[in-house]
Amino acid sequence: STEVHLNPDSAHPKLRLSSGGDSVSYSDTWQDIPDHPTRFDSTLYVLSTQAFSYGRHYIELDVSGKSYWELGVTYPTIPRKGPSEACWLGRGEESWCMEYFDGEYTAWHGGIPHQLPVLKRYSHIGVLCSFPAGQVMFLEVGKMTPLFSFCVGTFTDSLHLALCPGHDHNGTNTKPI
Repeated sequence: STEVHLNPDSAHPKLRLSSGGDSVSYSDTWQDIPDHPTRFDSTLYVLSTQAFSYGRHYIELDVSGKSYWELGVTYPTIPRKGPSEACWLGRGEESWCMEYFDGEYTAWHGGIPHQLPVLKRYSHIGVLCSFPAGQVMFLEVGKMTPLFSFCVGTFTDSLHLALCPGHDHNGTNTKPI
């Protein structure tokens, strides 16, 4: 497995990172922080500090108690400014993601949604990125059950972990990822 830390310079101003940079949560309060070229200004994302460009990387994420989240991997070129859908994970060609919203799981890449026939609410999701295989896979951690896999072929750039803890939904989604 790969340990990652979240990059505060990339975090949307309504996201709060833990002091160790290993978890993120949403806040209704807009932080008074300087704009940064790598900061998301409309979409609630944060990227990992580390970039991966070779080998295999596996990351486990705790999504227990959450009613909405998005997680995945992205090239560093993902747009970060403005409300365009191009800034959303999986909507462009530079990112791959899985989201959980209103009890449904969807995998995204290139703007194409893939509804997953999963009815169970998982508490831990794994992300496996294999450069040799050209693959991004999302797994249920408990039994290591594959949930969805993208066969990319060859990655054209390094990859960062990307997270969105989602809005709080009237207090039902306050836990961090």
